Amino acid sequence: MSEEVEPSAHQGRRADEPSTQGERRLDPRASVLVVEDEHELRELIARWLESRSYRVVEAADGRDAVELLQAGLEPDVILLDLTMPRMDGRAFLEWLRSDPKHQNRPVIVASAYLEDEPPLDAERTFAKPFRPDLLERELSRLVSGD
Repeated sequence: MSEEVEPSAHQGRRADEPSTQGERRLDPRASVLVVEDEHELRELIARWLESRSYRVVEAADGRDAVELLQAGLEPDVILLDLTMPRMDGRAFLEWLRSDPKHQNRPVIVASAYLEDEPPLDAERTFAKPFRPDLLERELSRLVSGD
């Protein structure tokens, strides 16, 4: 089942303070919906995003993601796997782009099974395994509206 995850603590440093290691900290209100059926991977991605000041909501498949969005969730970005049970990523993207409330919501597809043609309705695609620094750069770009 889906669960909302709260941002982790920053060991005495506020999210808006500059990092001593030169890391860029994002607006702590930026949120990502992680739609991934592999529980361990979903948890790993969520914890990693939280360590970078994102608020994270998790969904185990496209159907869970639809339910969260219909219940009022408005994430800044959706990180989406393609191959999932019940409702796969392509069906979720089709639903998302047909819904006037969510059709312009940014989506990053991350999948081990990217076909010759990446989904046209996604702002970016990453083949799994992907480099976290590239994901972070793309999330930052999408959240900032660049």
